[in-house]
Amino acid sequence: MAKELEKFKTEHKKLAAATKKYTAAEGDKLKKRIGISLGNAWEGEDYFRESLAKARADGVTSGKMADFQKNKHFKDGMATWNKSVDIHQQEVDAMKGFCTEAKAHMAKMNKLAGDIEKDLKKRSKTSASKKDIEGLQGTLAKEIAEVKKASEYEGKLNAAQKLYAANFQKTVARIMKENPEGHDKKLDATELPQLLVDRNLKKYTNQVGILVKAINAHCIAAIDKAGKDLKAAAPDLKAAAAKFKDLKKINDQYQTVKKKFPGAIDDSKDKKKLLATLKKFNDLTAAAERKLRGTTVTIKKAAA
Repeated sequence: MAKELEKFKTEHKKLAAATKKYTAAEGDKLKKRIGISLGNAWEGEDYFRESLAKARADGVTSGKMADFQKNKHFKDGMATWNKSVDIHQQEVDAMKGFCTEAKAHMAKMNKLAGDIEKDLKKRSKTSASKKDIEGLQGTLAKEIAEVKKASEYEGKLNAAQKLYAANFQKTVARIMKENPEGHDKKLDATELPQLLVDRNLKKYTNQVGILVKAINAHCIAAIDKAGKDLKAAAPDLKAAAAKFKDLKKINDQYQTVKKKFPGAIDDSKDKKKLLATLKKFNDLTAAAERKLRGTTVTIKKAAA
């Protein structure tokens, strides 16, 4: 029954090319691309908000989309965001297609595995081909396990990754209805991950650096002035406290993102650098708090 072995080998060889295609490594690559495209879509949404604010600054007061579409800034913001959302959906569709194809391929592999299993059950222990067929069975089992992992990658996507594009029109409508004055302050669960986008991360990294320097400068000035006149130290101490409040707000937002959206960080194209930046924000905030507290205590003791 050596012909059965050759038949199984031939069928296995036909499946080999596709088997190499559906791997966990390929699934990881697609998932990473989805993370990047979602980040770009979030950045597009951020840009849209800025464009909407510019349109209002240009004098567009109507709540109608048709009126806003006449504004150059708005049209540019909408087009940019829309394009990034389309690209993200393409990446999600690529993942769905990959998983669907992997499942279809696995069905063919399972059929071959089933045929091999049936053959082995009726094959005698003394069969010359039995050992080779069992070896092929073992190889096929490992390959099926790998393809199964690949076929499950769509399930690893979080809600934002899967549904962001599908909810695009709803998001547009929601943003259009928002209070214009609240755009810069609003940071709800959908918008928090936008803080991880490169443009926003660079902006806040610069702000953190500026605030830390300002806090240190005000604290040094407060101590220096307190040596001559305790009352003269009050303005700098108050200014340092105000700067620290701004610093803490930025850090709190980023630590919230880290806690609530670990998936967004895992999908970042530069996860290590991002985590290092969030740690730096936390460390600088803690150091600034110690500096402010120490300065305040020193001045209070001097006043006692």
